[in-house]
Parts: sequence; structure tokens; C-alpha cells
Amino acid sequence: MTNDARPPALTDARGMGGSIAQGGFDYQLWDGLIRLPAWLADPAFEELIFEGLEDLEARFFAPQTPRGRLLERFQAKAGSLSPAEVRDVLQSFSAFETAYPQASRVHVLVTPRLPPTLAWLARDPARVRRARPFYAPFADIAAASDAELRRRLEGTYGEELGGFVAASVELNERNLPELDAAVAQFDAELSRTFPSLDAGRRHVADAFAALSELARRSIGVPLAADLMARTMERALGAKLPLPTVFPLHIRSDRNEEDARAVQIDAATFSGGPAGFPEPARWSALAAALETTSRWLRARSTSRIRLGGSYRLTTAFLAGRNFRSAIGFEIDIPTKSGEWSTDQHSPPGAKLPWIVQSPSALIDNRLVVGIGIVRDPSANILKHLNLTESKNILLATLPQALPNGVDAQVSVQAVKNAIAEVAARLRPEAIDLYYVGPAAFAVALGHRWNGLPSTQLYEFVQASGTYVPTAFIPL
Repeated sequence: MTNDARPPALTDARGMGGSIAQGGFDYQLWDGLIRLPAWLADPAFEELIFEGLEDLEARFFAPQTPRGRLLERFQAKAGSLSPAEVRDVLQSFSAFETAYPQASRVHVLVTPRLPPTLAWLARDPARVRRARPFYAPFADIAAASDAELRRRLEGTYGEELGGFVAASVELNERNLPELDAAVAQFDAELSRTFPSLDAGRRHVADAFAALSELARRSIGVPLAADLMARTMERALGAKLPLPTVFPLHIRSDRNEEDARAVQIDAATFSGGPAGFPEPARWSALAAALETTSRWLRARSTSRIRLGGSYRLTTAFLAGRNFRSAIGFEIDIPTKSGEWSTDQHSPPGAKLPWIVQSPSALIDNRLVVGIGIVRDPSANILKHLNLTESKNILLATLPQALPNGVDAQVSVQAVKNAIAEVAARLRPEAIDLYYVGPAAFAVALGHRWNGLPSTQLYEFVQASGTYVPTAFIPL
């Protein structure tokens, strides 16, 4: 990289922060504070910084990205901009992306009003973005709008810059002529984000002032989410209605994003038209879950609420990476109510599990079939090309699991049966076949410790066969 194309750095004039760029600081400060309630409602939000490499940057945990974090970057221009000046800002965003690819999920230009010839830059992309979730089931309709927007941007800025703007840039018009207007917008955003919060206008103004003072003392210094939340709560005289259990949302090919949860994208692991990935590819999903587990432990978070939808292997991996052995408990929503992994049954509680214990291993591996309501043995025999199941550990329950207590009783019964056979026959690994509710797969994975390495399998209904999925090392 030549001297004329050096990557943006904090020692540049643009990156010197408060010591150089004081003009218009109120505007960028107020815009940032107006955005703060929505950021605090996002559990992935970690910190923000005023006058770092940009006027304002917010940082978010993102376990499936190369760096494990993503930035949202903002330039706030209080004055009127010419079309050439707008282009300059967009080119500065593009230069950052070129120097630091995949570090930012969005670059935002904020200004009171765009030049009249560019007013559509704030209007049309926002309209397409807001409507995208509604048209998600109609891929061709959404694609047509996206393509037309990209065509207009490329016509204005050329193929390279226009394509970058279409994918990674937002332009916001926000008029903040005075402090009262900023406080009013902050109040509106606070009410929209936390509708149950009961705080009078005077306390909201106090919170805005306290946050402003904190930011002015901290130019160029990261401000942690919990520090800003505590500052806001002291001034409001009320707690922000943030979740008491950490929300983790697993996205499949059947559900949308949840802005108020840390998200794991498992869409490609959902067994849709493309089928399940090869076993080696499941390590990427396991790594994302493990990264999230480490991040939560570093924050002393030990309880999660698992949302979204997921197939059996994904469910097992989620339970495994947030297992009891490393200090986690999981609340698992089901149609019959929430199951919690720390629910306990009365002493001696039993369910009518039927366990068939094998007399030998199959190729030095312990084959385990678990079925709730349904018996998986016929499909396992077909998959293994066997005629009898005498060397398969089969554990079946001829009834549904109505609650979390019965789920925990069942987890213990199944694990005890597997552990006893594994201790007796000493297999080099386990092959696990399971049919039943995904919630039980989470609960079973949560207790899957002290057992041999395990290969998981998923049943493909269309072909009536099992395919190998994730591998769980010892």
C-alpha cells in the first residue's frame, strides 16, 4: 500500500478526534444519544466511541464474522452539503471498507438536509429497507426493488462506489436545530424502544444531560453499554426494562431476525431444499456457538433464553455449548410452556422409558437410537444395512414430554443408560440417532459431558435416510 493510499488511522487529522474536530460536535453527540436507547435494547451492543476513526462508532458482538465484532459508523454533518461533499463522505466510507473489509455492517451519513438532487438517497433506500421483512416470502419482489435501487446508485456514483453504497451505506436526514429538539427526539426514541418505561419529561431531560456530560468527558474513549445504562437509570430514577435472562436467537430458513437478541444464523443448517451440509461444515456453527458461550462467560452471564427455530443437530449443539458443566442454564420455549434445564423432579420420579442395552459394539462404535413417541430403530437398521437391532442401544418413550421436569427426568435416564454401556463396552465413539422434539435435543446436549466423542445424524424425510451432521469431540 502506497503512502497515498494508507489505511485510515487514529493519528490521521480526520482521526484525531476531539483535539481537531470540535466543530459540529453537539450535532453528532445529539444524534448518537438519540440512537442510544435502541442500542441498549440490543444485547449484542458493547461500546461506542465519539471521535475515534469516525464522528461516532458503535461496536457489536457478532460471533459469525471474521473479527467476532462489527461496527456501525456515523458521520454527522450539521451544515448543508453539496453533492460533491456527499460524494466525498461516501468515498471516505468506501476507503475504510477497502482498508478494513467486513469490519462494519453499515456506514451512515447524517445531515439536516441532503441537496435537493440527492433527497432520494435518504428516502428510497430507507423505504426498501423497511419493507424488506414484509416481502421476505416474495424473493422476486424484494429482488426487483433491490436491483432498481442499485441501478440508480450505480448511475449516480458509478458501478464500484454505487454498488458499495447500495450494500453498506445509509443516509439519514435529521434536523436538530437546538437542544430542546434533540431532547424531544431522544424522549420519542426512549418511548418507542421501552414503551413500559414510566419517566417524566424532566427526568428524560436529566438523562440526556447526564449522558451528554459523560460523552463530553470521554471524547476518544470507549463508553461501555452498562456504564451508559447505569448513567441513564440514575437520572431517570427508574430501571430500563431490559431482559433479566440473556436472549439468544437461532435463525433458521423459517424465521426472521430478532433485534433484541444475539443472533446465530443457522439457515444453511436447516435441511431445506439444499439439504444438510457435509459434517465438516458444521464446525462453523459449533464455533459460533462456542464463541458466544465464551463471550457470555466473560460477562458473567450464566442463563440464556433460547429463541428462534432449529433442527435437531443445531439444538443439540446449542445445548452442548451452553452446557451445565461450564455453568450455564437454559430456558427453552416450547408449545407447552418454557422448559428450564435446572428444573428438578421429586426424588425417585420415573417415566416409562424402554431401554434395550446392546451386547456388543458395531465397528467399535456405540450406536444409540433415542425416540420420543416414535421408534427410530427401523430407519437406523436401514441406514446401517442391518437386519436386527440387538447391538443398538435403543431408548424409547411411548408418550410425549409435557413439561420441563419430565424432560430433565428423561435426560438423566437416557444419559445414565448411555454412560453405563459406554463404561462396559468402551467404544471409540458414539453414533447418535434421535427422533423427537428439538427442545429435548437442547436439554440432552446440555448434559452431554463425560461421554465418548459423538457423531450426530439427521433424518431426511424425503429420502427416508439418515445423513451425518455435526461431530462432538470428547
